[in-house]
Amino acid sequence: MNRRTCDYVGDINSEGNQRTMIVCEEIVLEYEISRTTEALLPAKEFLHDTRIYDRSGVYLSKKSQIDLICDACLEGGSTYDGRRKAMVYHLKYEHQTPIVISTANGICAFPTESPDNLDCFWIFYHHVRNMMPLSKHSTIVHFHSGLKLEVPVSYARLQKQMERMGRCISHYSNNPVYC
Repeated sequence: MNRRTCDYVGDINSEGNQRTMIVCEEIVLEYEISRTTEALLPAKEFLHDTRIYDRSGVYLSKKSQIDLICDACLEGGSTYDGRRKAMVYHLKYEHQTPIVISTANGICAFPTESPDNLDCFWIFYHHVRNMMPLSKHSTIVHFHSGLKLEVPVSYARLQKQMERMGRCISHYSNNPVYC
């Protein structure tokens, strides 16, 4: 059974005015990564490992980010290790390796840190509209849906990861999903 929790979150709009939004999170037992998945973040909550940002809402899962990614790779016809080894073989990205999760569905994501790092975010490439540096070690990622996430990683690192993901997609560009 799914459960929903809501919180009030303060934000400042482009004119500098304070506004309050209600952000609801739904606790889910099962979640399948799809074309609507925007980002996976560490939840850092007692019973939940992952906060999932999806175009249809925000979800909390007991599964780790890497477990969700591994499950999605299997749904896409390969293992996470197989996808990762292919990227290392073809493009020599041994660290923070971007992953083409499903070539058939055009689902691609990249980690902001080592996937073993508890602070790692997974960003789903095709949802990113733009990025803006917030500080030396923090960046705001703007998504096409209007979602804005503060990512505790430098703008240069995120830009590099976006470029690497673009090269991965280009490598698999024979698939019309990426055109």
